[in-house]
Amino acid sequence: MDRAKAEAIERIRSQYSLERLKQMLDKFRNLKILVIGDAIIDEYHFTTPKGRAVKDPILSVDYIKHEAYAGGVFAIANHLSDFADSVTLLTMLGDRDDRKDFIANALNKNIVTKFFVKQNSPTTVKKRYLNALRNEKLFKVEYLNDAPISEELERSILNFLIEELPKFDLVVVGDFGHSLITENMINVLEGKSNYITVNVQSNSANLGFNFVTKYKSPNYVTMDIPELQYAVSDRFNEVPVLAAKLYAKTRFKKFLVTMGGAGAGYFNAGRPTFFPAFASRPLDVVGAGDAVFSITSLLAYCNYDELIPFIANCVGGIAVSYMGNKEYITKKKLLDFIEQVYNGDVHMQ
Repeated sequence: MDRAKAEAIERIRSQYSLERLKQMLDKFRNLKILVIGDAIIDEYHFTTPKGRAVKDPILSVDYIKHEAYAGGVFAIANHLSDFADSVTLLTMLGDRDDRKDFIANALNKNIVTKFFVKQNSPTTVKKRYLNALRNEKLFKVEYLNDAPISEELERSILNFLIEELPKFDLVVVGDFGHSLITENMINVLEGKSNYITVNVQSNSANLGFNFVTKYKSPNYVTMDIPELQYAVSDRFNEVPVLAAKLYAKTRFKKFLVTMGGAGAGYFNAGRPTFFPAFASRPLDVVGAGDAVFSITSLLAYCNYDELIPFIANCVGGIAVSYMGNKEYITKKKLLDFIEQVYNGDVHMQ
């Protein structure tokens, strides 16, 4: 570890003892949180590749097993549920293959659900096929209907939001671009939420059509580097330049950019703070950004700004150590990881 990185850790450790951090995290307990966004179930199908099929130019594999994980806003709600007692989840399921039984078992018991139903649709499932020997992903199959929702369904969701939003301290929006969140909903969410945090994801299903700039006044935003590049139509400049462009374009006061092995950059009124990543030999990066978004949303709400890039890297270091959204972040996991960092047991990139 070089001197600058060691000093970054020491600066945090000197100001925030484990006991002080625990007390700060305990302040989230009484928050009333609404999580809204797209439902996603991630299936991981583990296989043993045998080679090219004899009669077709395709890969032939032997099936070993498969596992299902609660992704999308299900994962966000689970991450938050160990930090706050009151978490309400609003999302949309399909009218066929709704997976309600799986969802009920996958969500923590203190999460209250409000489900709406989209006609002629399945609940979104993303199946990834892997080489089990190395956990390498081979390809993905998606089951979803991204067509716009009906006016009737939109009206039902809007009525709920208009009535319920003022009751929540914090509204956490996981916008995966799968048709739930409309322009009218964004207007209501931004107009009636007491505090709103937003993550707008670019993925293979929405690439080029789901940018964070569709929001006008979120209190806090997270994104990765490609999502930042898309938002400012610039794929060549470095993160500080891109972030300055985003701030000039949107005036988002607080936003975090996750940078993989390079760590995280937090921008408060355009002023940057960077913190290097923790080396953990990532097993799987799927869902790590959602975990970081979830926990740092709590920090942003409480104005724990100095901690945001540090905690972001701690949460990311935990999240990439397991497959997809198989597990969720808990207060104990986070404090244990920070203790290892303080003791020098976790190394920096």
